[in-house]
Amino acid sequence: MRKVTDADKLLYYERNFVTLDGLWMLETEKVLGWDKALEIDNTVWIRLLKIIVRRIKNYLKIETNTLLDLVEIITFRWSIEGWNYNVNKISESEVIIEVIGCPYKASMDRNEDRHNKIPLICKNMCSIIYNAMTEEFSPKIKLERKTFMGLGDKSCEFHFKES
Repeated sequence: MRKVTDADKLLYYERNFVTLDGLWMLETEKVLGWDKALEIDNTVWIRLLKIIVRRIKNYLKIETNTLLDLVEIITFRWSIEGWNYNVNKISESEVIIEVIGCPYKASMDRNEDRHNKIPLICKNMCSIIYNAMTEEFSPKIKLERKTFMGLGDKSCEFHFKES
């Protein structure tokens, strides 16, 4: 059996995770159409993000569900996935994260045939799955989205407030 390093595993999973997601969406869209494919993709991503959040929370040994815990989990995930972002901590109960590079949008940018889908993903998927993830993590935390790169803005703003 061939021995592989953690770096080998990282290369494999890093390079194939976003590709798998994109290919799954393309093939589902061919069979079921855009609307049904997006509906299924949202359902899968909402379930997946619940699992990812739980696993990261356990890995980081986070025991509470505060806004700052959620930010730590999100930024951990985004750093692994190659997002480019800035965290602006306003207070213990308010954080704005400005995303200036999204790997999912970047992969769609590289495929001219998918450019028309970028705004639809931003409006009809990204907001939905992150709102669901936030609500699941803590009903006290609310997410407001004002800007979207996929809609022509320079960045995506994730504005979290905890009541």
